Amino acid sequence: MNDAPRTAPVLRWPGGKRRMLPQLLPLIDHSRTLYCEPFAGGLALLLAKERHRAEVVNDLNGDLVALYRCAQFHLEALIGEFEFILGSRSNLADMKAQPGLTDLQRAARFLAVNRCSFAGNHSTFAVSRTSPGVSSRANVVSALRALNARLDRVAVEHLPWQRCVSLYDSPGTLFFLDPPYLAADTHIYRGWREADMEELAAALDGLRGTWLLTVDDSAFNRALFGRHHLTPVTTRNGLAKNAARAVFGELIIRPRSPEEERAAAAGARRKKAA
Repeated sequence: MNDAPRTAPVLRWPGGKRRMLPQLLPLIDHSRTLYCEPFAGGLALLLAKERHRAEVVNDLNGDLVALYRCAQFHLEALIGEFEFILGSRSNLADMKAQPGLTDLQRAARFLAVNRCSFAGNHSTFAVSRTSPGVSSRANVVSALRALNARLDRVAVEHLPWQRCVSLYDSPGTLFFLDPPYLAADTHIYRGWREADMEELAAALDGLRGTWLLTVDDSAFNRALFGRHHLTPVTTRNGLAKNAARAVFGELIIRPRSPEEERAAAAGARRKKAA
């Protein structure tokens, strides 16, 4: 059980795992010495779990990586750039047109666009008739300070996922992988094709470490990862434009243990011999 205080994500991230934390946290193997996220996104799981001895987060999104690095090493300067940006429709359009010249400006404007856009989609201004559509700047600054403390001693990488997995794989590694879902529709990253998911499945089979994976619940993914432990989860989609897509299915996937692999192989041999 994780009794440590959780750090709230500073970003609203499409596909984020905040709603799945009750299912994911009990599956984290704390006997491993290294925790690695090749698809960092909004960092919901890292920020909620207890620390591992070594931790690595990685993402191909350069703006995302710049924000996390600025939060790590230039916190007060980042807050100074961010805290006087008003959450307005005109500011959203201006910051999208001019994302900033320096790393600090880009990080602050990336964060501001995220927090004033609908569900963090970086595209449309958040409108609400019942609650504030934009975030409290004071709350975001507080979240940045907490993020700075939690990212202490965390390595932030900016690599293709294949290179990240290759560099950090070891018998003591736990990978948490949350890749783009098949045909995901977001303004921030492209959805994966079936070939991308097949490449990931092949890479997982060759790991020395262990892993935990989340994907969309589809017939393709159930067949591709069917030899492992599949746990279906129903999640609400904050970006859905219609009620039919407001609820969708996801899979939490864990590898079979070596004992289970040996038993399955023995069963296959017996079946073949018969």
